[in-house]
Amino acid sequence: MSVDRLSRRAFLKRSGLALAALGLGAEAGRAQEQAEFSFIAMNDLHYLDEKCAEYFRGAFGWIKANAQYDFALVCGDLATAGKVEELQGAKDALAPLGKPAYPVMGNHDASAGNQSWLQAFGPDRVNYRFDHQGWTFLGLDTTDDGKSSGVAVGQATIDWIRQTLPDIPAERPLVAFTHFPFGELVPLRLTNADEVLALFDGHNLKHVFSGHFHGLSERKHGNTVLTTCRCLSFSRGNHDGSPEKGFYQCHVKGDELAYEFVEYKPEGR
Repeated sequence: MSVDRLSRRAFLKRSGLALAALGLGAEAGRAQEQAEFSFIAMNDLHYLDEKCAEYFRGAFGWIKANAQYDFALVCGDLATAGKVEELQGAKDALAPLGKPAYPVMGNHDASAGNQSWLQAFGPDRVNYRFDHQGWTFLGLDTTDDGKSSGVAVGQATIDWIRQTLPDIPAERPLVAFTHFPFGELVPLRLTNADEVLALFDGHNLKHVFSGHFHGLSERKHGNTVLTTCRCLSFSRGNHDGSPEKGFYQCHVKGDELAYEFVEYKPEGR
């Protein structure tokens, strides 16, 4: 699949002259040139019971030993039926990664109402941002209660984006992570994906990581890469029929981001 080939391309390099042309000061230019870090992005854990907990102990133990990451993005559907005990189980399962895990809500997480999500993760994990080495990451709520198709990003999230972007320098590299996909022709795509992406016009949106569709996809919207990934779940399979489970390993250098799919194979399988 082309996504694997594209994800393995070497990092592109930008010269200091190109940064200067963007109107960056010398200090900001140096910060972007020096940025170098790794993170992982996963989706659709669908935590259900102790069998899932056992699976994740193996998966996250393997990731901790083998992957490179300063933090993890978790693109929704941490739970199966939106129960607080499932969400808490997923949260506890992520803890052995030993680094911050940043989740966003999926439709399964909201299927029993978002009170369970708020109880497990709090209101600061609905729409939020965090910064890392000159990059900004935006966790966006794309759910409409428990609906799984025909979903549009709600007005609260659109308003939050509009309120947040003016405080972010236009040249700063951005990554958004969501549950519902944005890529054109990807199954279960958001019905107002283009409208939401247009909110980022004039900003340096590099990548949108999403889930919900359990399968590899890569699309482009201008200079923005839009992806989904195979699920990392014990209880669910992939929608594209592929047997592999895994996550994206991501590397940032300067103001460029490269990524590749990494398969997790449980021991003994």
